[in-house]
Amino acid sequence: MEPLRAKPVTRRRELALFAVPMVILAIGANVGNALAPTLLTREPMLLLALAPRLRWLLLSSPSVHPLAFYGIPFVRALGVLSLYYFFGRRYGDAALRWVEDRAGRSMRPVRWIERQFHRARYPIIVAFPGTLAALLAGADGMPFAGFLVAAMAGTVVRLVLVRMVANLFAASLLDVLDWIANNQLWLTIASVGLVVVYVLWTNRSTTTPVETVEAIAEELDVAAAEVADGDPQI
Repeated sequence: MEPLRAKPVTRRRELALFAVPMVILAIGANVGNALAPTLLTREPMLLLALAPRLRWLLLSSPSVHPLAFYGIPFVRALGVLSLYYFFGRRYGDAALRWVEDRAGRSMRPVRWIERQFHRARYPIIVAFPGTLAALLAGADGMPFAGFLVAAMAGTVVRLVLVRMVANLFAASLLDVLDWIANNQLWLTIASVGLVVVYVLWTNRSTTTPVETVEAIAEELDVAAAEVADGDPQI
């Protein structure tokens, strides 16, 4: 019988410094997406703080002052990307394996970015200034200052492009916003239902949402054990 491999134990209190904000951000994003039809017409700046997805950035642009449009997503990205950078810096290869295990069906693009990252760190971060790039930068030992400059530059470029497109199609976007305002109730009910279905579906699929500190700790323990044993990549 093959001996049981030792299972590393992730410190829960230390992990909570990363996991609690991750859980809060995940919940906030789901709430923002669910209530987007209402928030777009009543509190667009709150929507940008909760879930600054491309479609919400585009639709909220005509009704949000430029300072808020650029400032809120920029500050949010600064905090979120720093969080995932230091998470990757602290847990290294175990954090990468954790992301791979969670990627499930979307593994292929994750693998491609991982393979290319060390050779083209700055271009990748500028082009894809998201949590995966932040985690890879931390795990790769990239200097935090260099990462932050590249990531925020990519974020600013993205916001500027979205704002330019929104200004170009401002009249059409205002018509869409008027339609959303006139149908706000049933659109919000439908949106909440879609988010609930999505969360239930992800819970049953291979790609699981960030849930609790304990769940993340257990997954990191498994990932660290696989890395330590030299398990082949998926």
